[in-house]
Amino acid sequence: MSARSPLVAVIDDDPYVLQALQLLLELRGFVVIAGESEAPVLAHLRGGGPVPHLIISDYRLRQGHTGIQAVRQIRSQCGQTIPGLLITGDTSGELLAQARKQGLAVLQKPVLPPQLEAAMALALS
Repeated sequence: MSARSPLVAVIDDDPYVLQALQLLLELRGFVVIAGESEAPVLAHLRGGGPVPHLIISDYRLRQGHTGIQAVRQIRSQCGQTIPGLLITGDTSGELLAQARKQGLAVLQKPVLPPQLEAAMALALS
């Protein structure tokens, strides 16, 4: 990975969405670690891989797990606060408050590529 290719962790339990996000980001020059949970990202880190520059996660994951929990686990493994984006269809004030407390930007579904790119640029700046 070059200094010009930020590493982005992408988490979504829908394999089609995950694949689409990974392809979109790779076409824009990002290096991507993708998984239906945080497990592949944690394995990457335990294997000595570099820390992601950004985490993008869907809010609702399998088995009642959330993207907020996934981001927390990755941050804990790294020992640092990695910027994060949370993608959700949920507009509840409670979710927004939880995300804000964790320092996560929230993108409401459906997210168009220009919206995602703008949020990523802001998070990475």
